[in-house]
Amino acid sequence: MTDSKNMNEHINEFFRLVDKLKEIEIANDLLTILLLYSIPESYENFRIAIESRDKLPSPEALKIKLIEEANARKNKEIPTFHDSQRALYTEKKKYERYRQTESRQPDADGNRNSDQKFKLKCNYCGIFGHKASICWKKIKI
Repeated sequence: MTDSKNMNEHINEFFRLVDKLKEIEIANDLLTILLLYSIPESYENFRIAIESRDKLPSPEALKIKLIEEANARKNKEIPTFHDSQRALYTEKKKYERYRQTESRQPDADGNRNSDQKFKLKCNYCGIFGHKASICWKKIKI
């Protein structure tokens, strides 16, 4: 089976062939193994999980599990490129509130331009212009 083929169609076709060969009386374990190895490579983890069990499931139980797995894969949403970028996005207003302005950053000579007011908000008193470590309300107490 190829990945593009519908899992339901594949399983129905497999069991149609098994019904035609019913007179041969193929063992259930052999039918389970044949069904497991007829599914595509993308189901390899599923196949290994089923094979590693102490007892193999019946072909009917495996049929149900394969259909459930195929439906889960169909319903699983693959994130688009836009959604993955959204995880790294921050709103400018919220971010700038905690960031020093460029004027407070040292220039090429290492000097800071202190003409403009410090734009961080104090965590102690809530006033803009200083940090909590140098808050005059905190120092008074």
